[in-house]
Amino acid sequence: RARQDTGLAWLEELELSCDGARGWACALVVGLALVAGLVAPSLGASVGADVAPAAAVTSVPTVTLHNGRKLPVIGLGCSSGVRKEHIRSALLDGYRHLDTAQAEVWNYFESDLGEALLESGVPRGEVFIQTKIFPEDLGYEATKRVFPKSLERLRTTWVDSLLIHKPRCWEAACKRQPEGTWQDSWRALEDLYDAGVVRAIGICDVDEKLLDELLTKRLKPHIIQNWMDPFHQDERVWERCRAEGIQYQAYSTLGAQWVHFRGHAVNPVLSNPDINAIAEAHNRSSAQVVLNWALARGAAVLPASRDPWRRAGNIGSLMFELSAAELAAIDALDGALDGTSGARPASVQATFVNVGRGAGPLEAYWVDAGGKEKKVGSLLAGVRWVQQTYAGHTFRFRDQEGLLMEEHVVEEARPVVEVGAADAKHVDL
Repeated sequence: RARQDTGLAWLEELELSCDGARGWACALVVGLALVAGLVAPSLGASVGADVAPAAAVTSVPTVTLHNGRKLPVIGLGCSSGVRKEHIRSALLDGYRHLDTAQAEVWNYFESDLGEALLESGVPRGEVFIQTKIFPEDLGYEATKRVFPKSLERLRTTWVDSLLIHKPRCWEAACKRQPEGTWQDSWRALEDLYDAGVVRAIGICDVDEKLLDELLTKRLKPHIIQNWMDPFHQDERVWERCRAEGIQYQAYSTLGAQWVHFRGHAVNPVLSNPDINAIAEAHNRSSAQVVLNWALARGAAVLPASRDPWRRAGNIGSLMFELSAAELAAIDALDGALDGTSGARPASVQATFVNVGRGAGPLEAYWVDAGGKEKKVGSLLAGVRWVQQTYAGHTFRFRDQEGLLMEEHVVEEARPVVEVGAADAKHVDL
């Protein structure tokens, strides 16, 4: 009660002139404080701890795209094992931006989002739905052909944003050559935007050369989605997006790229001493500090989580304010890991194929350096799962009862692995 009174007194003294470069960030601090009543005790988690949801957040601040459409600045990434029950729960907690894709091979499931939204009772018009074209379907006609299937799975007649997931296709990701290029798909996106069934368009994994070409198109992108975290700040593309009025949207902001794809045994973002010290000073989690930093820099963020406490912590990540010195300390981390590539294992694009001779789907897990399993999704019979990982990374596959059926260590010389063979039996570790 004393902490609530202190917070409300602070709120009364706050000058509510939320303008300037950080105006929307200021509005987020004030808005979330009002909604949650500044319930500080439940948010005063120790460094790295999950944050308990104090109250349902009913309004997430937005930014305005260059066509006037509103984009909630914090969204739920619907990959990494996030399924229908997690999406439905997130909607009830106040999430109004959901990021998915056509790529089930990368553990996105549009149908889960559509069903979750329907079951949640949240009106369609209140939710910003974003999906992405799979690289196998690059090409003008191909993109137009697959988009209606997304609408059907999402149970909607329009999407708020449609992105090109990757500007190219590569052998491990695609079973067949795409019909065309990202440039052809961009023309299709422009047509879908003109027709009103797509309200904003964009593309992922954009470098400066690709951005140069995008800016010559009939319609320039509304959204660019790139990897951004404290050690990989993508400053040049981010700055150019800001100058052009394009919204920069960050993925893997909490450091997952370094563990999943670059051979780090421990997440260097969430274990960084500087970030941890800032978190401790504010009595927040390190994840909240990193999201706060990214949002303060003008990026929209899409943290994925199956844990309700972490989702609540993520959506409340701007219920405090970092100082200029703290923001600068995180800015200074950019590029700090660039010189360590020689110590990292070789990157491997691994493909796991469920040959379908076993009974039912297999649950896929990767194993961290401490032997802890992290669930990454279900691998159905006849389905391929493509994972950017590294040599020596261990993956396990369990049946529906949780019994360990197979374990595979990624090898650079053997990037394609078959699982689900008929003679697979329970494995004792």
